[in-house]
Amino acid sequence: MNDILTNTLTLENRKSLKISGVKKIISLNPLEFQLDTVLGILNIKGNNLEMQMFDVDKGNIFITGNIDSLVYANKSQKEKEKGFIQKLFK
Repeated sequence: MNDILTNTLTLENRKSLKISGVKKIISLNPLEFQLDTVLGILNIKGNNLEMQMFDVDKGNIFITGNIDSLVYANKSQKEKEKGFIQKLFK
């Protein structure tokens, strides 16, 4: 994959979503997609979500369905949670 430096989101009528800057798909199901992008982890929630296209080389993905939310994970929050879990299992 080429070095992708930009991350763009294009949402049309909450039914179709085009995203660039995707490094990999972490998880997906009809209710939630989790993507690793150049700007961090992106969580997409909705109903009847389907991946229509994923171009690994260009880092582009096209998703359709009823899209309810798009949220980037807070890196500092993830680090705090990871620290708590690590402490829990020591």
